Amino acid sequence: MTTAMTKVRSAGFTLFEMIVVVMIFVLMAGGIYATVSAAVQASSMLSEENLRTQRLNAFVTLLRRTFHNLPATARLSGGVGTDGEGLPQIVLRDAPGVFAWGSGGPSVGTVILAARPRLGGGREFSLMLLPSSLGEIERRDALESGKWLRLVPDLREARWRFFNPSLQDWAEEWPEGGERPPLVELSLTMLGDDIPRSFVFWLPPVKEPAVIAEPGEQAPEGIDVNLESEEALQP
Repeated sequence: MTTAMTKVRSAGFTLFEMIVVVMIFVLMAGGIYATVSAAVQASSMLSEENLRTQRLNAFVTLLRRTFHNLPATARLSGGVGTDGEGLPQIVLRDAPGVFAWGSGGPSVGTVILAARPRLGGGREFSLMLLPSSLGEIERRDALESGKWLRLVPDLREARWRFFNPSLQDWAEEWPEGGERPPLVELSLTMLGDDIPRSFVFWLPPVKEPAVIAEPGEQAPEGIDVNLESEEALQP
């Protein structure tokens, strides 16, 4: 009888052995969880980086197409805004159809593209369309309480520069009322990056239309004249 009970007792596991087995399972589960968690986190970071790159490329393509197709009536100014916040911004006035998606945007008005501060730090490029009929006070109220369209979040720094052909140098500010700059540079640094990215955009020059003067008629000074005789106009 004693021999049988001894055999039964020796066929089971002791408490110490069970604790060791449980600890091994816990360590294995922890290692598997850490590996899977790291893989999921890396995949999430990669997807976020790809999305941010796609958003930035789309934004740069939109700017390039917009600047290239600016109408002749458009006036451009930019730099660091003087509205008290010091926002890096570009202002386009009298630019029909620029950034006016759908039917809700004004046909002719003011377009403001600014790198505004965002919650949590950093900046974000945002867009606002304002009607041209607004006065200065109404414009300031609209900038403070109006709805901005967010285009590119997760920015750390942004800067505009404008090429001055007369000085053959880049300027930090471009006043309103002057001629268009032939080149505009945008430098921005994304959150998490240390090296800024720079993009240069070409703007088409605005030429005065040629004036067709009659033979013997003197054209105003500084305006191109295209003299055509009656014989040249005839087939």
